[in-house]
This record gives sequence, C-alpha cells and structure tokens, in this order.
Amino acid sequence: MKKNFLLLGAMLPLSLLCGKDLFVSVNGSNKNSGSADAPFATVAYAASKAKAGDTVKIGPGIFREEITLKRSGKKGAPITFTGTRGKDGKWQTIIESPGVPLKKWQRAPEIGPDVWKIKLAKNPLLVMMDGKNIAKINNGSMGLKRWGKVPTHLTQTNFMSKLTLGDKCRRLPGMDFFVLPKNATVSHIYFGNVKQDFWPVIAYVLCGWKDGYLYLRFVNGDKPENHSFTASYGNGFTLESASHINFSNLFLRGSRTQFQLSGKTSHVTIENCLMMHGGYRVRIEKTASFITVRNNLMTCGFILGDHFKHRDSSDQRGGLIYTIFKYLIGNSRSDDVGIYSYGSDILIEDNVIFEGLIGIDAMGPRTIVRRNTIRGLASVGLCTSAGTTGEFYENVIMECGIPLRIHNYRHERTKREEYHYRNVFIQGANGGRFIFVHCESYKTKADGMNFDGRVYKKNPPNPVDPGKIYIYHNTFWGGGGKAAFFDVKRLANRFRSVQPFYFINNVVKNTPRYNAKSHEVMAGNLLYLTTPPVQEKMQDTDVPKNNRALSLETSKKMWAPGKTSGMPQMALAADFSPAECGVDISKPYTYKGKKYDALPGFKSGYFKGKAPFAGALQKNESDALFRKLYDKGQRAVDMMKKMSYK
Repeated sequence: MKKNFLLLGAMLPLSLLCGKDLFVSVNGSNKNSGSADAPFATVAYAASKAKAGDTVKIGPGIFREEITLKRSGKKGAPITFTGTRGKDGKWQTIIESPGVPLKKWQRAPEIGPDVWKIKLAKNPLLVMMDGKNIAKINNGSMGLKRWGKVPTHLTQTNFMSKLTLGDKCRRLPGMDFFVLPKNATVSHIYFGNVKQDFWPVIAYVLCGWKDGYLYLRFVNGDKPENHSFTASYGNGFTLESASHINFSNLFLRGSRTQFQLSGKTSHVTIENCLMMHGGYRVRIEKTASFITVRNNLMTCGFILGDHFKHRDSSDQRGGLIYTIFKYLIGNSRSDDVGIYSYGSDILIEDNVIFEGLIGIDAMGPRTIVRRNTIRGLASVGLCTSAGTTGEFYENVIMECGIPLRIHNYRHERTKREEYHYRNVFIQGANGGRFIFVHCESYKTKADGMNFDGRVYKKNPPNPVDPGKIYIYHNTFWGGGGKAAFFDVKRLANRFRSVQPFYFINNVVKNTPRYNAKSHEVMAGNLLYLTTPPVQEKMQDTDVPKNNRALSLETSKKMWAPGKTSGMPQMALAADFSPAECGVDISKPYTYKGKKYDALPGFKSGYFKGKAPFAGALQKNESDALFRKLYDKGQRAVDMMKKMSYK
C-alpha cells in the first residue's frame, strides 16, 4: 500500500478531555480490567463499561460482533471509540457483524447444474464471498412458484411485475434464476431496452435462501471450496437514543447497516472510517439530530466483473446493476445507500462514496452536504426529498446514473428549501441527464385527493407546496444522449403553474429542451455545445434572452488551458467574455420585474469584472479544490482495487 492511505491517516483523538482509556484486543478477556496490559475481548463489553469522557481503544484484528449503544457521554466529554491505523493509514481494526462460515456445500442437482446448497436455518441479511458482498435474491421472488421453463431473455416485466398479482405475476421466480442460461440477456427501459448480458455484471455468481437452505449458483463452473463464504446477520453499531458518541478509524463490513442511529440519538461524530457492504453504510433516522459524518470512505464492496458503470448510451451496465439491485435484490426498492439521513441538523462533509446504488439520501431539515466526492453510483449521487432544507456545496458528483435527484416533489406540506451551489457535476459524453425531478403526485394524505394529471386538467386545486429549489453557480460538464438535462416543463404542464426552481449562473451543456417559462427564475446561465445540436433553435425564446447560449465554435474556446488528464478542466478561460453573463446573487436582484432575495454562499464582491462568471469558479479562480476532491476519489478507487477483503 502507498503511504497516505487516502484519508490522511489517523487524526488526533476526537476527545482530548480527561477520561479513562479502555482497551480491547482479540487476545483479551472480558474478565480483565480493560487496561492496556489487561484488555477486554469485545467492543460491546467495553461499551457497557464506558462512561462520559472515556475512550475505547480497539486494537488490530477482526471483531465479529453486533454492538448496541444505549449509554451516552456528555457535552464536552463524549464516549469515543477509536480503531487502530497502520503507519501507512491502513485500517487495522475490523468490525464485522456476527456471521456463519459456510463450508459444507453440497451440489443441488434437483435445482439445476452448477447449483450448490448448504443448510442454513436463518435467512441471512447478506452473504459475503472472499470478503465481498454478492447478489442475493429477495425473499418475495424466492417464494414464487417455479415456471418449469425459463426464457433466455428477460424483460422489465420479469423484474418489476408485482408479487401481489398472484397467478398474473410475471416476475421470474427466484429459484429459476439458478437455471438461467449462461448467455441470458436482459432488456429494460432503464437502459434503453438495449439487450445486456445478465451474468457478467454480477461476476457469474448469485445466491438466495429458501426453506432452510442457502442456494448458490456459479455460472462459470467455479466451486465453493475455492472461496470463503460468510452468511451475515445484524448491524455494526446501533445507537438507541445515545448521545455524545464519537467514532474514528474503524473498518466496518459484513453488516446490513454499519451505523444505525435510532431514537433520540444526537451529537454523534463518525469520521475517518472505512465502511463496506449492507443496505446502508450510515442510516440516520428521523428522530436523530446533530450528527456529523466526516472524512469517511464508503463503498458497497459488491463483487463485480468490473466496476460499477454509470448509465450512458455506450455502456449500459450501470442501468442493469441498478435493475438488479432494485428489483432482484431489493424487491422494488433501492437497496444500497451510502448515507441515508432523515435526521435534523446533519453535517456530511469530506467523504468519498463510490461504487454502489445511491450515494447520499439527504432528506431531513437543516442538512449541510459539502466537499464530498461521489462517483460511480449506478442510481443516484445525491438525493433530496420532501422536508429537506439545507445547503449542498463544493461537491464533486460524477459518473452517476442521476447525479442530482429532487425526490418526492409536491409530496407533503413540510418546509422544503434547498440551496445547491458551487458543485461540479461530471458525466460521460453520453451520460444523459444531470438533474431529475421525481414528482410524488399520487400521494393523497397532504390534500386528501389525487394529484395525477387527470385531476389537474380542469380547475386545479391548491397543490402541495413544493418548496423552493435553488441551483446556482454550478458547473455541469459533459452529458448528452436523449434525456433532457433538467426538464421542469412537464411539471408546469401538469400543475399549470410556474415551478419554484431558481436556476441561476450555471455552466451547462446546451439542449433545446430548456424551458425558462416553467422556472421561477432561469437566468445568467452559460449554455455550451460539444456537438452540433439536433435542433438549432430553442423551444423557448426566453432561454437565450436571459442566458448566454454559445455556438459550437465559441464553445471550443471557453475552457481554461491546463491539466486535462483525469478530471476535465473546470475553470473557464479568464479572457472568455461570454462567461460574464451571471446575475449578482450576493445581493437582492430583479428578474422580469420581480425582486428576489440574495442567495447564501457568496459575499458581496465575490466576482471581478462587469458581471459574475457563470459556473462553480469565478474569473481567474483555480479549480484546485475540485481537482483535490477528484484525486481523493481516484485514490480511493485505486486503493480498493489493491485491497484484500479477506
């Protein structure tokens, strides 16, 4: 391993206050005193003895236990759990959920060739092979009656058909996946109905549990004895209304949830940890508050023939892995999230999240998400929802199925106010949309009526307040394909009103599907071209009137010269006068005769020249911050390739 093991090695202890040190060692005993010379054997036992101000120091090795914390520290005297890091920064303390080693496999010819089984009384939450998570079929699909004849090609109906349809359910039964041909293909609307090979994306291995047996399929003829398997149960750390707890320098894996923050848990810091596997790396429930998740590395740790692929027209494996995770593994729900947060007063900063389904679900009030690197997520990079308030800035979000998802729009009557600024979004040349708005219009609880298109055709009622979404001074690089970059017009058509989206001073690839009239404010944006447009004229004349739309030739001159390997150039050329098209949002401004308040994140005088530069960077401003975040993410990818998970 190289030095500087991605996350700057072990930082100073989170608590330097007076308190007792409790030691834990794989060679210890819970009959010991917990001193350095007589350490405890388990983290859970040390946790039961720790008091406010104490630090639990955990030595190298694997601790297979599920730890529930109900004890709290105090303000200024937290209980701290810290692991051991090597001189190169390598995580040496591994917390792994209690599991069952799987060693006595038998062939299962009654199911099909290359199928193996092992007795297992309890259905595991996840199964690891050589320390990596493998695809496990959901219980609902495993319970379906076998068809007897399995197709060689699967459609979206074979994944999405509802289990409640009974005999009309066309979802492929879980047991039939174990005899799915090696050359089986899949087509689905999520990846353009292009036929994709099913097995390579999950590395030719699949498992599922039914009636006391765990079944395993090796499509490539491999055998279980060539690998180590573990069936895992439970979480890593579960906090139940605990407060003032700090965690650092731990490697957590093999759990359904690595950190579960429930009840009235508050004032918790999780930093400098490596988290893998499970449905959630960090799950923060609605009742939790004042949580900091900082400088961690998170990945699904899923066994793949290759890395997760984002969805674009040249490589649709990201769409396939999304389908597998959502419908085959997750039973119609997204079953993999780096940070899932419904809590309040949450700070998520300086993390690297990659290779999974969803990066961050930031769905609570007073949330700050900043300086994170989110890359290679097959579904969504950053997702917000009804009730989200907060600021999202200086993040690098790249090569995700959907970089930014505005979820549950018009869902319920809760305050929603989001500020997205100074972010860099990067997609491949054919990466599709950057922002997707999911309108939860079918819910009835907020207004007692259905909000689908039929209701709104005549005399629309007072709709659910969708809140205010501010997206300003961001740089969107790349993208393309058939999908619209950020289509709000369809919402305006449904609800017959201008939507409260404020899209200001961004640099974004041009598309004829922009519609400024459907936004509350759409001004000061720089729209650039990388290929000749399919449609030469804008559909909405207000777009070029209030923004700057460049020709293909002019677009070639917009980026500053300099390093282009790795992350593309984000800084605009200092002498590129079309970039000075922005609105000064550090003070109240006027758009179409209406006055608007200043926006956070920019002090008066933040730009030089006649007007602000559009995009995440101002005139002559270096892209060093974003390049540093990009490089940090690249080191994470490189490190995980070399790392042994056993």
